[in-house]
Formats: sequence, structure tokens, C-alpha cells
Amino acid sequence: MRILLVNDDGILAPGLSALRSAVADMGEVTVVAPATPQSAAGRSLTLHGPVVCNHVHVGGEFHGISVAGRPVDCVKLAIRELMDARPDLVLSGINAGENVGVNVFYSGTVSAGAEGALFGIPSVAFSLAGAGEMDFRRAGRLCREVLTGLLAMSIAPGELVNVNIPALSESTPRGVKVVPQSTAAISETYLREVDADGQMIFRLTDHFEHGPQDIETDVTALDEGFITVTPLMSDMTDHGRLGHFRQCRWGDPKH
Repeated sequence: MRILLVNDDGILAPGLSALRSAVADMGEVTVVAPATPQSAAGRSLTLHGPVVCNHVHVGGEFHGISVAGRPVDCVKLAIRELMDARPDLVLSGINAGENVGVNVFYSGTVSAGAEGALFGIPSVAFSLAGAGEMDFRRAGRLCREVLTGLLAMSIAPGELVNVNIPALSESTPRGVKVVPQSTAAISETYLREVDADGQMIFRLTDHFEHGPQDIETDVTALDEGFITVTPLMSDMTDHGRLGHFRQCRWGDPKH
């Protein structure tokens, strides 16, 4: 099996190395990752200017290709230009920090997986909750267990799965739960400054809170100490509203 491994924390991130070690025996692993951290890059890609790629040897452990661009750039370049053959599986992570709720829309980790899915390739994004010193090696072993289960279920071509591991410094995961993504709004905090020229400057802090959860979601299950598994879709069409809008009288577009 040919595996493309990407992330958004950068090619030197410990989570990337841990995930590579965890899946190294599954097949031929190609690492293509951003040269620098790209957290919250979302689905952005480089449109203006060249994208520089370099072969690197990471920590004496593995060879990979660093990309001076976004996670989506990494996936596109890997599949279109850098790999000798199309990958059978795209893995993204392990991200330093959870990617649940509406933060999924901003996540470079999930977006890299989503790009793989757009190519029709089964894709899985992995993230580890917590802060400070994080046990990525242990998280890698847990990711491998979840991945083995997913592959046994035969992930479909173009399917995207988002997996989050709870903070390992607190306890052992209580199990695995398959749950929907929370769509509850989050509350963010900005620090406001005024410089010498009177300009307002805002800095987004790392403090935010998820809104109330009416049902069990990736947010609640992760908080309860479960590994969360959430199948996602690239199709953003609200199919339930198509019929309603088709009844609209649009007028004559020729005038």
C-alpha cells in the first residue's frame, strides 16, 4: 500500500514523526509536509508565486519533502508531481491539539485530508488533544489501532474521517466513539491594542469555548475522554434546500 503522509504543524513536528513510525510497516510511506507550521491554514493554497520544495532528512529517522506552502499545496504537489504513483491512502497528522466542532473548518490538518478525499483517495486526519508535553508516540499507537479498524471496514474512495485522541497526560482513553461533528458556535477572545499611530491592533488568543451541545458530538465525547471518529463530507450542498430554491422565480437573466 502506498501512503501519503502530510500535516499542518510542519515537517519537523513530533506528531508527524510519530504517525510515520506507527504506520511504517503498512507499506511505502511518502512524507510531504509544510516547511513551517501552518495551523489554521484551512483550505488555502499558494496562488501567487512559486512553491519551493526540498528533500530533507528528519531527525535521522526518515527522508521527506518540505514544501514552502500550505497543507493543501503539499497534497496537490505530492499527487500531481512528487510521487511516482498515486497513493492508496492519505494520512494527515498527528496534529498538536484537537480538531473538533467548527474548528474543523479552519484546520489545516483536516483540510489536507479533505484534499486527498477530493482526489478520490481514502483519507484520515489525526489530532491529539492537550497542551505542553504531549505523548505523540503513544498517540501514534492509538492512531494505528483506529486506522486498522477503519481499514477493516473498507474506507471508501474519497471518504474523509476525522479522528481525535483525548489528552493522554490525564488518563487512558475510555474507548472509541463514532460521533457527529458539533456545529455549535465558539466564543473567541481578542487582545486589543492601540499603537503610537492610533491604529487598532487585535490578536486572537488561544482561549475559546464551544457553545452548548444539544446532542453527543465530537466535542462532548472528546471531553469525556473518548477517542472520537467522525466521517466528514466534502460536499457542502444543502440537498434538503435544493427543491425550495428551484421554486424561486429568478426573472429574466437576459435583462
